[in-house]
Amino acid sequence: MLYFIIAGVAGVILATLIIVLRKVFFEMLEASVGLANEVLSKEDENIKQSKLIAALKRMLISLGKTIGAFILIFGGTISPMIAYGFFSGIPFENLDFSSAWFWVSLSIGSILPFVFKKKKKVENYSEASMLLHKLILNNYNLSKFLFSFDKKFKKGEKVSDNSNFLIVSGLARAGTTSLTDQLFKAGSFSSLDYSNMPFLLAPNLWKKLYNPKKAQLKERKHGDKMMFGLNTIEALEEYFFKAFLNDSFINETTLTKHDIDQEVYDNYLKYQSLVRTSNDHLYLSKNNNLILRYPSLRALNKDFKAIFLFRKPEEHAHSLLNQHLRFSDFQHDDDDNFIETYMNWLAHHEFGGNHKVFSFEDTPKAIEYDRDKLDYWLAVWLNYYNYLLTLDDSEFMLLEYEDYLQTPKEVLTYLEGEMNMSFDYSNVKPFSNKKTIDTSGCDAELLKATSKTYAALRQRKVSF
Repeated sequence: MLYFIIAGVAGVILATLIIVLRKVFFEMLEASVGLANEVLSKEDENIKQSKLIAALKRMLISLGKTIGAFILIFGGTISPMIAYGFFSGIPFENLDFSSAWFWVSLSIGSILPFVFKKKKKVENYSEASMLLHKLILNNYNLSKFLFSFDKKFKKGEKVSDNSNFLIVSGLARAGTTSLTDQLFKAGSFSSLDYSNMPFLLAPNLWKKLYNPKKAQLKERKHGDKMMFGLNTIEALEEYFFKAFLNDSFINETTLTKHDIDQEVYDNYLKYQSLVRTSNDHLYLSKNNNLILRYPSLRALNKDFKAIFLFRKPEEHAHSLLNQHLRFSDFQHDDDDNFIETYMNWLAHHEFGGNHKVFSFEDTPKAIEYDRDKLDYWLAVWLNYYNYLLTLDDSEFMLLEYEDYLQTPKEVLTYLEGEMNMSFDYSNVKPFSNKKTIDTSGCDAELLKATSKTYAALRQRKVSF
């Protein structure tokens, strides 16, 4: 009887060591997939060889750690039996390892640590889910490889490329999420949603493996009463540009203006066709980074529609400041840095610890104000919208957030005509925004500059 209790203890040790050392095995898996990712690279051979060597080195180090973990787990598991044999005078090789009761005891012992283990989650993401996200989203070449044959997994009619699509953009907190959601509900659009994570470049392959029904909605982390679920559309297409441009536009402190070439553009249209559910649907996306590549995208395509939203600078800056402080706290309390990593995957650098400023010049101007003060975000607003005013406004629709809040039906009616579509208005309701922002402590010259730019935007906006 005592021996079988010892076997149960061995099972507890086995499972406990697996739990404690699990990150060693995660690291080995990440290193192996990372090596495969470099094998798939189509970069210059010298660069590829250098990255392959680095990836192989990481994998060999991980392999050594994994072998050490296996030895530790094996040694820890058999140590109770060795101790039992030593004190009972029974040679280890004569111990009973074949009886059913031994394996039952060992199995029960190995289950207990998993039963009582506190499940660690960040939001709704388990450790397994976070690992899957890392394996796919950290490896651009693997994602592009999956992208290259994703169409094979698509059901139904063959969806052709379409140069007519709609992108909703603007500085974060301009109302882009709300307007995109309203458009999606009103018209015949297709868009990416949370259920496409993490296989963002292979939506049809992932749908074969994971196709959740309509999920329960909950308020997003912004605390702005916007609800989301797995079927809620979101700004996810930026991962396409990160992968195909290999993060070339992302620097330590800035997101830089850049051009896309014909090859990237052709793949972008192909990507849209993977997302679109039929030829009758237009592709719709929210992308606040559109401004960084808008001129080159417009040069390649005169057909697509773009909407840029703006709002009163002091209200907009106040909203950005609140979100910056909010997400900085979230990221500070996140031991695994998953929230910040998740935002980096999607190039969401609007606020928080991973905030980056839009750079539209070869030598970006530094914003000298404190990030925790309203002045900083007024300067961010001014930087964005001053550049927007330099673009040809005849090529995009400029909408004011307040117009959308107060008269959403009129706004959608206008867009219905522009898109030559028929909209359903059953979900359209006006909003109210009565916040008053105290700007008494702000830089007077900065306030004057934002007011001037705001007046210029209002002159160019679509009027209703």
